[in-house]
Amino acid sequence: MGSNFQIIQLGIEPEALKKFPNRQRNQLVGCMHAHNELAVLNRLLMFSLNDVGDGELHDDAHGVQMWTIMQLLSGKLFETWNMLAERLLAAKPEDPAITGLSDQHKISLAWLKDYFGEPSLKETALRTIRDKTAFHYDRLNLDQAVASLTEQESKVYLAEYPANSCYYVGAALVFRAAFTLVADKAIDTATMSDGERMEAGAKIALDALNEANLHIHNVLYGLIDGLLQVAIGMPLEHVEQLRIPVVDSPAPTVIGLPMFVDIGNGER
Repeated sequence: MGSNFQIIQLGIEPEALKKFPNRQRNQLVGCMHAHNELAVLNRLLMFSLNDVGDGELHDDAHGVQMWTIMQLLSGKLFETWNMLAERLLAAKPEDPAITGLSDQHKISLAWLKDYFGEPSLKETALRTIRDKTAFHYDRLNLDQAVASLTEQESKVYLAEYPANSCYYVGAALVFRAAFTLVADKAIDTATMSDGERMEAGAKIALDALNEANLHIHNVLYGLIDGLLQVAIGMPLEHVEQLRIPVVDSPAPTVIGLPMFVDIGNGER
């Protein structure tokens, strides 16, 4: 795409949305809200992959930051699928918004149904990450993770301001246990070491995250496009447009999330 491109702004009449039936308006807003959340978390994950410093402290803080954003994005993808299943796929007969999807978008929808499960949810890598790493959901068995914990992982970093503290051992235990569980469910790990199981599980989870990301965005785009056209009563290409130039947008690889922030007392 390059660093210079255009964003198309559409002029949507407020009255069109006010007159839209509640069910369809809720579907449209739900899909738009899900897209916005996923877009923000995707950018954060891309930025979190880039190193911004050197040394053991920065490496550990970097790992915690990256794993946490991956966890949030995995959970949001899972919750987006739940929203689609409840608001659109559960309808009998088939919801018009689903019927109106293009063949390309239906291929993505079929992948999502096969991966996440519909109507019954499957035990997938993303479900494991969502259920096991969020402390208010299912409990995570840490016994194996503790047994294989290394001295390198057993570190806590304290700072004057809580935002700069980093409890690395907590993240190491949670994600070691979660990624190992992902691998054990997906492949034969009988001959693997604990470290190999963790690495395999992390790759399985990241691969699933990337593919689910692609297909969910395709489906959301198709649903939003169709619902908007119904709301305004015409194809989107006939709607008043404003083309906004974006110049010198930075590449995702040149932006890094800082590991630490200067939190003053507000006097500066």
